[in-house]
Formats: sequence, C-alpha cells, structure tokens
Amino acid sequence: MVELFEKKDGATEAIMINGKTAPFTSGETILDVARRSGIYIPTLCARADLPSTGSCRLCIVKVKGMKGYVTSCATPAEPHMVVTTNTAEIERLRRQILELILSEHPSACLICDIRETCEKFDEPSSKTGRVTGCNMCPNRDICELRQLVEYLGLKEIRYPILYKDFPLERDDPFMDRDYNLCMLCGRCIQICQNLGISAISFIRRGHNTKVGTSFEKLHVDGDCVFCMHCVDVCPTGALTVRGSKWYSYPERETSTTCILCERGCELVIDAKWNKVTGAHPVRDMNVGKREYCVKGRCCLPALFNSPDRLKYPAIRHDGKMIYTDLDSAIHHVADILSRYRSNNIAILSSRYLTDESIYTLHEFARVYANSNIFYCVDGEIIFPRIEKSEEIFKDIEILYLTEANSFTNESIEKFRRLENIIIQDAYPSSLHRSTKVCAIFPTTVFTEMNGTKSCAGGHSKPLIKAAEPPGNAISDWEITARIGKVLNNPDFKIKDFYSIQNHIRRNPQIIASVPMVPKDSLLYRGFPIADFVPDFKVFIERRLQSKGEVHF
Repeated sequence: MVELFEKKDGATEAIMINGKTAPFTSGETILDVARRSGIYIPTLCARADLPSTGSCRLCIVKVKGMKGYVTSCATPAEPHMVVTTNTAEIERLRRQILELILSEHPSACLICDIRETCEKFDEPSSKTGRVTGCNMCPNRDICELRQLVEYLGLKEIRYPILYKDFPLERDDPFMDRDYNLCMLCGRCIQICQNLGISAISFIRRGHNTKVGTSFEKLHVDGDCVFCMHCVDVCPTGALTVRGSKWYSYPERETSTTCILCERGCELVIDAKWNKVTGAHPVRDMNVGKREYCVKGRCCLPALFNSPDRLKYPAIRHDGKMIYTDLDSAIHHVADILSRYRSNNIAILSSRYLTDESIYTLHEFARVYANSNIFYCVDGEIIFPRIEKSEEIFKDIEILYLTEANSFTNESIEKFRRLENIIIQDAYPSSLHRSTKVCAIFPTTVFTEMNGTKSCAGGHSKPLIKAAEPPGNAISDWEITARIGKVLNNPDFKIKDFYSIQNHIRRNPQIIASVPMVPKDSLLYRGFPIADFVPDFKVFIERRLQSKGEVHF
C-alpha cells in the first residue's frame, strides 16, 4: 500500500521512494527528499548544510529508467521518479564501497570480533599520538564511519590495507591533524570555501592525496582563521581541537551566547567536572549561521579555567589585604562608601558584562554616585547618556572598578584626590598591588551565570549557566545589588534577578547606551586573551608578522 506524505509548503511535484509518495520543490535532490520524508540513505560526504559532491558514493540508489545506480545526493528530484534505496544489490555495493574506503583507514577495531568487550572495559585514550584503532581515537563515539560499519553490518575487509603513514600535524595552534584517518570526503574543503576563506584544498595525487594548504605551509601562516568549522564537519577523528580533546567526552552540553564581542554567537559549551572543557556550534546549524571565531571556539577552556582567576573576597585590614567571607567584604565596602558624598564616587563599568550587571551598576551609580559611571574604550573614557566630562575626576575620592586592567597609571593620575579603590573582577591586575585598594571581589565569567546580553542590531540574547565558578565568585550584578542593599537607600530598588530584567524592559535606553565590543577585540574585561591562552598568543604574533593585522 502506498503511503502518502503531506506536501511541503511550495511543493508542486512528487517522487516515489520505496513505494512512498514524497513531495519536493525545485532544486532538491533525491537525498534531500528522502531525509525530509524520514527515509534513511547512508552517506559520508553529504551534509544537509553543505553542497553535495557525490564523492563517497555510499548514497547510491536505483532510479527506474536510469542506467546503473546514481548518487542520491547529487541527482535532482524530477516529477514521477520511482526510486529504490534498499535492495540487496544496493546494500552489497555499499559494503564494497565501504571496504574500499576502509582499506586506507585504520580499521582493525571496526571489524574486530571482541570490540564490544574491549570497549566495555577500556576508556578511550585520546592522549595517544598516532591513532591506529578506535580505542585511541578522540571521536570514537561520534565517528560517522563507525556508525556506517554497524549499519551495513560489515564484518571483513577483503582488499589490501594501505596505510598512508602521513606525519601527524601538530605545529599549528589550536588543532591537531591526523590525515591517516581522512577519507577524502571533502567536507572540510567545502565549508572553508563556503565561508569565503578557501584556506585548504586537495593536494598531491593518487594514494598520497590529502587535504592541505598551498605549498603545504602551516595554517597559521596562510589564510586559515581557525574557526574550526572544518573540525565540526569532519566525519572521523582526522581533525581535532587540541584544547578540548584531552578531557574526553563532556558530561553535559549547554547552549548559551558568546559575549566576547558584539556578534553574540550562539555557542554550545561542553562541561565536565563543572568546568568548561570545550565549545562548538549547535549541531544542526546551517551554513548561513557559521560565523564563529577562534576566540569563542577555542579559547574559553584555558581562559576561564585559568589558575589566576580571583576566587575569594579580600579586604584591607591594618594596611594588609586579607581574605574574608563575602558578607564581611560587602559590609566593609558599604561602610567605606557611606563616608563619602555621591559626587565623590565614580564607577567604571565593563562592556563585557551581562545586561543585568550593567543595569545594576547604572542604577547603583544613579543612587549612590551622582550618575558618575563611565567606560574605558581603546584608552578613552566614555560617559554614556549623561553629559559629563573628565572634570568630575578632580572631585572623585573613591573608585569602584569592574575592569581594573583597563585602568592605566595615566588614568589613575587624573584622580588627584583618590583615597580608595574597590575592585570587582575575574582576574588580578597590576592595580591590585596599589595600597589604595580597600576591597577585591571575585566575579563569574559569562559561562558561569544566567542572564542576557544585548548584541549588534539590538538583539537581546540569552546566557545559560554551563559551569560552576571558582571559589566564592558570584555574578557582578549580585555583588553590586548586595552592596546597594546594605547601604539602605530606599531609592535603590534592585532586589533580585527578575526585578532587574523588569527594570531593563522599562528603561531599555540604559543598555542601548553601552558601547559595543568590536569583533576584532583581543581582550576580555580589559585583559589580553593571549595572556591566558598560549595558542592564541602564537596565532596573534604570527598573524601580525605575516599580515600586519588580525581579523575575526
């Protein structure tokens, strides 16, 4: 009996696949139609978000009236086609094709009789150098080749095994490449070309064909921007992100927003042991959304798990900084602030904070600091919304900083009456050694909190907590709100997270006035990312040497 499918919007024609009627629109391939209709056709080279090339040949099907077998990924659907995808002959041919592919791929584990027992008791060892079997491959559980072997029931390889013996490529920052695992599907080349970069292509010939750069120079010395989309589309373990693979598989994945620049890319954070272990795009994203840069894709584990992170509150007592609990530090700061008039207090906000933290600082400044709030942008001081000048600095006696590393000695010299500095930050800076620092609060980074962030185009995007903060660090808005509550001015109406969001909805102009972080920024909260991520430092230095500039 023929099963009828509901027509897709705009579909005007239909084809028959395995006795089922499937509607299609002009431009769709047989594989497109089959996927949408829930009919599985195996493939290695074809992805829904990439143009099809038909290079792996595994998606062959029989079309009535056509000679031989055609690749479904590269054959356009035409009205009244009758397609068969799963005859015994087709399955036999697919197994032969897969055998040929595996004859140049380490395949002993794939057809081993005791594989299940071995994997039951042996954890994957991704820290090994050369991969000669599945148990040493960091992509063991997500390998598409492995899935196909199981689907087609392949038990043996009858062709001579020809190991390519390519050297491992580890001289570039961020990524490792083992082209002995490559099947020449071309996905990495396609995505690179679709992004307009074209940093890689097929090089050499015959058995020695591989993916590489022009003249086989290092990726860092070419046009590669290390967006890692080549890794995202690789069906095997040929390409891996070096900073993430050592952690093995994550315990959980959390979708959030990267706020290292104004674009606010959606990012999936891998976490293990309550720490960030990696980041990658959403699995089903299409090519049009691929705009990730190396900062968000590769730098977060080293940046946010740095041993230099501030972990515990500290206050100055008898001339020395001592660690204390959060409540004591908050009351200490509130007591100091209560001694000053509002026009003697100024606040340095950070563009890298969440909307909730920024709004809370602005409200705190309005009530307790005569609206003396400013930002440091490329060494310049910017006052949002309110007409103020640096003349206010001559009256400032206490500074509340949330981006201390942006505050240079030259900036400090502008505050001639300065007596106290409050620091609220994620990392220590040279300013921490100043005898004027009366308190230090450790804060969370954006992967350790919930919230929102307004990005380019005025779009507000969600932040979802993916990891736990170190020590007693809490979010910026919570520190500011608790200080404001202890000061006990009834005009300070910030109570909790949801009250802040209600205030933001009623006063969107506050967030709209905040300077955006440019996409080419090399900083996070005023700190050079390269200071915490050695590979990023290599990338920046080599790119400046070869091109004189760095773009993302």
